[in-house]
Amino acid sequence: MIETPVKKLKLEVSKDKYEAYVTVLEEGIDPQNVVAALEANGIVYGIDNDAPFQAVIRIGEKVLVAAGQPHTDGVDGFVELTKSEPRLACERKFGFRNIYAGEIIGTIHKPTEGSVGIDVYGQKVLPHQGKSVKLFTDARIKRMETDDRIILEALADGNLKTSETVIEIEPEFVIHGDIDYSDGEIEFAGTLRVNGDIKGKSRIKVKHDLFVTGSVEDAEIVAGGNVTIRGSFVGRGEGIIRAGGNVQLNVVLNQMAEAADSIVITKECVNGSLVAANAIRAARAIIMGGSATAGELIEVLDLGGELYSTTRVKLGLRELLTDKIKAIDKEIEFRTKGLDEIKDQIYILVRDRIDSNNFTTEKADQLKLLQKKLQEENEEIRALNDKKQQMSFELTKKRSPKLVVNGTIHQSVIAEINGVRFALKSSYRNVTFEELHGEIIRTKNFGEE
Repeated sequence: MIETPVKKLKLEVSKDKYEAYVTVLEEGIDPQNVVAALEANGIVYGIDNDAPFQAVIRIGEKVLVAAGQPHTDGVDGFVELTKSEPRLACERKFGFRNIYAGEIIGTIHKPTEGSVGIDVYGQKVLPHQGKSVKLFTDARIKRMETDDRIILEALADGNLKTSETVIEIEPEFVIHGDIDYSDGEIEFAGTLRVNGDIKGKSRIKVKHDLFVTGSVEDAEIVAGGNVTIRGSFVGRGEGIIRAGGNVQLNVVLNQMAEAADSIVITKECVNGSLVAANAIRAARAIIMGGSATAGELIEVLDLGGELYSTTRVKLGLRELLTDKIKAIDKEIEFRTKGLDEIKDQIYILVRDRIDSNNFTTEKADQLKLLQKKLQEENEEIRALNDKKQQMSFELTKKRSPKLVVNGTIHQSVIAEINGVRFALKSSYRNVTFEELHGEIIRTKNFGEE
């Protein structure tokens, strides 16, 4: 309570000095006495002209006679992550978080400024200003700034690492130790390095490269880039590697490998199935049994075996591309049928929106999803047609694939180059086979015995 010139009234100011109250204790007080009390105590701002009259009428009541302009404190900046939790079981198990280029990582919300206040004494009250977030982001993250926020977009694939002060993307992740079936399916957005073996029927999918320092059993491996296995690729014939780049293997037994570029064998491939769009390079290795198919080149030390099962070799892109074009045609046909179904569903919902008075929010959301799906499917079909056109163009190119044997090619080998099939009458050493005008030409390797 504040002392006043008039003892028959009481003046109180709130702790924050934004409000002043008067309580008239007895009758006979003039409103001017109330005004004098305010002036005597320096209360000059936000005075309600009607309040002194109300105070003398409402004897004994606490009446608000002055109100300042409260300040507004600013809000500190903060980070809101879009990908805050691991999505896959393998992410939780091995401690990585997948992020793909183009995905939004999160948002840095900028701090807000506060507004200055004025108390009942006419004094300015300065606000607390919001603090900026101090967050480092590496060069693989794009910062898109607006007036009130900074949006973080991934520019690379990999492992997203976040802390209170740093957000970064690691393009490579290392798993120390073996992987087996109990680990479940492993999917990684970047390059994965396994310092151990891949056991049993594991399933691994990486967008970029895969390096394995140990051996691989009957696993299914899909990589957008290269696959390198330092050990052996040995199993019961249930293992498969599909790579968007090259595949490098030491020993292959019973397994299958496909490469969009080349396959390199450093020691031997026994009863395997090798398919490479470009080349199979095994200049110091043996290929026995199974099959080997390549678009441009197969180079091997020894091919086939005297007492081994037939080894089948095919060279030339025509068959590979023809098969891929057929597969694309089937996928286009499948997606086109799905497209018609989506269009039918959209038509039903649009008619419902036009004719019905009860077009619910759920139906509206469903319509948006279907329209988005229609756009995505159309884009996918266009991409498939572009891919088919490119492959058709590749078929028109004249190519001269070669089968080069630096050691011995055994009589058990059945080979085909550019669709021309031939069987060997005997074994040969250090020879190269090519197709010319529908016939197979055999020449001695230069500098060899």
